[in-house]
Amino acid sequence: MVDKNKAQDKYARAKAVLKSLNVDQYALADKLGIKQGPVSLALNGKNEKTFLRIVALLEKEYGIIPTDIFDDPQTVSQGLQEQLAEIKADLRKVLEELEALRKEVRG
Repeated sequence: MVDKNKAQDKYARAKAVLKSLNVDQYALADKLGIKQGPVSLALNGKNEKTFLRIVALLEKEYGIIPTDIFDDPQTVSQGLQEQLAEIKADLRKVLEELEALRKEVRG
């Protein structure tokens, strides 16, 4: 079972990091190519995928170490790996559908 206080701590730490960097939700949304609403949801624990994207962006663009936010630094890597696996599965489906359409067009 996940300790709810620990889970909430990561969101508070992420918000504190953003504040220390003087990065607001709108700027963050712009960098991620999304609207501000999903950023707000993510920073309040309601969108874990976007939250992981935020942490990855903070790491890449601002040099933030994931342990500054997470108790377990593997959390970001694991979450991104899971997202990558989902994307690959979706891509395989699209490629299969594309191949089926090509066969249909060729007759």
